[in-house]
Amino acid sequence: MERPLVSVAVPTYNRSAMLKNTLDGLLAQETDGIFAYEVLVLDDASTDDTPDVVAALSREATVPVRYILAEGKGYTHVLNRAVTEFTGQWLAFFDDDQLAGPGWLKALFTVAREQEAGMVGGPVVLDIPEAVLAGLGPVCRDLYGESPDVREPERYRTTPPLPSGGNRLVHRRVFEQVGTFDETMLTGGCDRDFLLRACAAGVVMGWAPEAVARHVISADRFSAAHMRSYSLQWGCSFAHIDRKRWGMTRTTLACIARIGQAVLVNLPCALAARIRGDRRALRDREVLLWRAQGYVRKTMQMLLPSLFAQEKFFAGVEFRRVRPEVP
Repeated sequence: MERPLVSVAVPTYNRSAMLKNTLDGLLAQETDGIFAYEVLVLDDASTDDTPDVVAALSREATVPVRYILAEGKGYTHVLNRAVTEFTGQWLAFFDDDQLAGPGWLKALFTVAREQEAGMVGGPVVLDIPEAVLAGLGPVCRDLYGESPDVREPERYRTTPPLPSGGNRLVHRRVFEQVGTFDETMLTGGCDRDFLLRACAAGVVMGWAPEAVARHVISADRFSAAHMRSYSLQWGCSFAHIDRKRWGMTRTTLACIARIGQAVLVNLPCALAARIRGDRRALRDREVLLWRAQGYVRKTMQMLLPSLFAQEKFFAGVEFRRVRPEVP
């Protein structure tokens, strides 16, 4: 069997039904004989029937499927496990709640080769009912992973957005150059951190508009509780990344600026939207306020860890452990 040039990493945790649909698409990729690929399923110690689902699919697949049981240490550790496991030249990342068309991987690979890029991404669209999508403002749509060029194609026609975490192809040399994913980022954001480090290192970024990933989201994940959890995670991760890039002094100043923006801009806009009955605008502003709260709480923890440890809060916003109620 030809050695795979590309490996597709699929981190998963307790989503066996959705994972089956994801793998069905990934195992049907059309490469036109240009390259060989394999699929790595990285199971973060699921307690459902994920191993059985993967085993059944792998028996029928014409593409190699490797099931890798991780230690239950979280999403970032699983990503790093993928980096240690792949043996070819390219590693693609795809989430277990996404769907890919048959030309997805070839589109990423083609752009990487044509543009001599070290990293290539493609659009992520929200695969949800139109009625639900219409009720989401741009901030909320961004929160759920929609690529900005999906909403504003003309704006990004000449300068495409940067690759997103769940739809990304990375060359081996990038990991050798910038390292792997930061496992201290317990509230998420390791994908963004890795991307920013790659940008700072001068890695050439490509964009494949035909490599569309459809993000399938269940209705229960659009509740206010879930949006608050996701927003707090984002805010915490932004503060963590800013400290790494800027240091504590500048991050503290950024925190003060975020407080000012929350009080002087987003809070009044939220109140105005509530008075108008504009739920779409209100939820966008709430997301921004929750994000600011996460940024402030993480900054306080980093600045004065003995006084603002906030163990209960940070345990509640660990990535992929979203709870309905966060302290």
